[in-house]
Amino acid sequence: MRRTVRGVWRGAGLTLAAALLTGTLPAQAASGASQPAGPPAGGMVLDRVVAVVNDEAVTLSEIQEEGQPVVRRIFQDFVGEERERRLEDAQKRLLDDLIDRRLMSQVAKREGMLPSAAEIAGAIEELKRNNNATDDAQFRALLRAEGLTLEQVRRTVEERLAIGRLLARQIRSTIILNEDELVQSYQSHQEKYKREPLAVIRHILIPVPPGGDEAARTRAEEARAKIQAGADFAEVARQYADSTSGAPSTEPMTVHRGELAPEIEAAAFGQPPGGVSPLVRTEAGWHVIKVERVQTESVASYAEVRDSIRDQLFQEKFEAKRKDWLASLRARAFIQVLMQAEDLGVDAKKP
Repeated sequence: MRRTVRGVWRGAGLTLAAALLTGTLPAQAASGASQPAGPPAGGMVLDRVVAVVNDEAVTLSEIQEEGQPVVRRIFQDFVGEERERRLEDAQKRLLDDLIDRRLMSQVAKREGMLPSAAEIAGAIEELKRNNNATDDAQFRALLRAEGLTLEQVRRTVEERLAIGRLLARQIRSTIILNEDELVQSYQSHQEKYKREPLAVIRHILIPVPPGGDEAARTRAEEARAKIQAGADFAEVARQYADSTSGAPSTEPMTVHRGELAPEIEAAAFGQPPGGVSPLVRTEAGWHVIKVERVQTESVASYAEVRDSIRDQLFQEKFEAKRKDWLASLRARAFIQVLMQAEDLGVDAKKP
């Protein structure tokens, strides 16, 4: 399935629509008021000043331009009071986000962190590649399908790169995680790392014809002996396994406790990795089972989850520091909101 531009932007932290609903950073111009790409839907009023951030304006046209993708999505997915609630919430988040980004863009510009034209072009080329767009015309068509324009994307990329550099210096570089913190988190949240025992096995079934139990057992013993001697499992399976229902499966399969017949489960979980179990007899016939891997621990080991713990703790600290830092920027800035979110003029009947 083709990845949409919105999907790619979400993965890179660039989605305009995601910014509305989740409060993530990017979108819009690095500084100053942007001009709308075209006439607004539903005859909405353009270029009213919604807020002033230090000496720069946040305009209604910016909010309308940036809000179109998410508004369209809300109208597609919701109706009635839920639609109205989500529209109001989206507008409030967008206004707050635009103010925060304007503040950060001002700092990035003041500290010389704006990206070069080559860096912006490179980021846009990456977006094209991720969407399998071979030229500008195809990329523009993909953007139109998402309610976006190439100029809007270019401004968004410029701002995202600048803010990313700023956050790396102001916040990311200040976060230090030591091993004791990671271990403490692991020990305090064991319930998060519980898992079901599993085994990865290979299996050969040799059916028993009427009156042929001994012959079938002999074949099973031969197959088992060859596997123990190091023969290729897939080749032995093709030679000995039941082929009445098609080619035998030679791929490893993952099984959990409670999924198998008791005697097969005992064999699967009773051998070390690489071991071949004694023959198992069931109503279906004789089974040869080789164990590739066994995971019997009910809780994942610290080594297995260390990286995910580190990523989670880092993100928690990053978000907390980012929130405090933005609050300090707001406290030192001149911010005047001239229109409340509910008065921004998104026509619920004409998205």
